[in-house]
Formats: sequence, C-alpha cells, structure tokens
Amino acid sequence: MRVDRSEFQSYGVYLKDKSRPPSRGGNTGAWHQHVITIDGEKYSFLATWSGKFVYKGETVSFDWNWDESGKYRNVDVASFVAWSKAGDEIIRGDRGSKKWRTADNRLPARRSEWKD
Repeated sequence: MRVDRSEFQSYGVYLKDKSRPPSRGGNTGAWHQHVITIDGEKYSFLATWSGKFVYKGETVSFDWNWDESGKYRNVDVASFVAWSKAGDEIIRGDRGSKKWRTADNRLPARRSEWKD
C-alpha cells in the first residue's frame, strides 16, 4: 500500500536502542522509532538516525504494509521520500542497518559504590 504526497499532523522520534553517553558516541546513530500521523492514522518505522525524515510544511510519500498482527502500519524506509513546497524531492536520514546495542552503560562511579 502507498501514501502519496500527503501532509502529516505529527512526527515523533523515540530512542529504542540502549542509550549511550556523548563521550561514547551518543545516541545519534542508535536505533530510533519514527512515528508519523497522517489523517489520524499512525505509521511507524525503525531507523538508525535520530533526526527527522520530514519537516513541517513538506509532504511525504512512502510504501507501507501491515505487521503480522494487523495492528501496526510499518513503513518501508527505502521508499520514504519528502517533498518540499516547491515540489523538489528530498531524501534524508540514514537508511542503513546496524547491530542492536547489547551492553549496558556503566555507572559513573567506582565499582564498590554500585548497588546491585
């Protein structure tokens, strides 16, 4: 299924990967869930980028399909395209893949001060 050159009402980005302090590279390249609302319907996708793929005043086009449960609309990230007011095609974001973070962050204290 396809959404073609539609305006969106809201756009949210939420960290899904384990957080990391700025001294260790931060969260910019971590897995984030992007949720976009168009005509009251929510569409979502995972991307390894913390920025937005589309901004206010732009329209958006993408392919999507239902998940296995039929409850969520999953966007195909490769087909996600923003359109400027002038009608120019804009492609933003990191559309690649990476491994999920598995290690927890250490507390900024001595090991003897940790409360297990």
